[in-house]
Amino acid sequence: MRRVLFAIGLALTCASCAAPHQIMDRQDFLAEAIRRYPGENRERVIKAAETVLRISDPKDWDFRYTLNGFVGLRRYIIYAVLATAQGQEKWEFLADEDVENPNSIRASVSISEAGVASGGYSSTPYEGKMASVPLYRLFWDRVDYMLRRRPDWVTCDQATANLDQSHTNGAALSGLCGATSDGRDAPAPEPLPPLPAAPPKIAKKR
Repeated sequence: MRRVLFAIGLALTCASCAAPHQIMDRQDFLAEAIRRYPGENRERVIKAAETVLRISDPKDWDFRYTLNGFVGLRRYIIYAVLATAQGQEKWEFLADEDVENPNSIRASVSISEAGVASGGYSSTPYEGKMASVPLYRLFWDRVDYMLRRRPDWVTCDQATANLDQSHTNGAALSGLCGATSDGRDAPAPEPLPPLPAAPPKIAKKR
């Protein structure tokens, strides 16, 4: 588990609390949390999502698998000048057959965190959603890459540069590209193998 010494205050501990471009309501959440993958199968989509998280911090993830996805837990510790924070991210990922679109997978993710910030003689628990729109979009961009639906892996430097253009604090990407993410500079992983081509349909003789 990485321990990081900051020369800044503990205000950056809960990056999602101060990051702009937040998910504000249920409509925003549904728009950012759900993606559809025509022609895919469940196991490939789950594997793609797990790979995206693993590469962001290879040693600190604990995955708890379910029949249709997983819960990914990542512990972190932050040391500030006069304070510390110990917390855990929680990524809940689901992939199901899309009832609205045959031969398609409906995938969803929900991100939250909880922990304790300590400074001086006091400790303050915190808990809440990680509601950063750029974080959700970076996650899905990388899942798309793993499934060969886009040619490029979006690096943390590229994602941060995009935020700079919109005057958005880089803390909006904490969770995949934060200071406690040991894999933030890792090279792009190999995408999953292509899906095998479907066998041609044979016309029935009359």
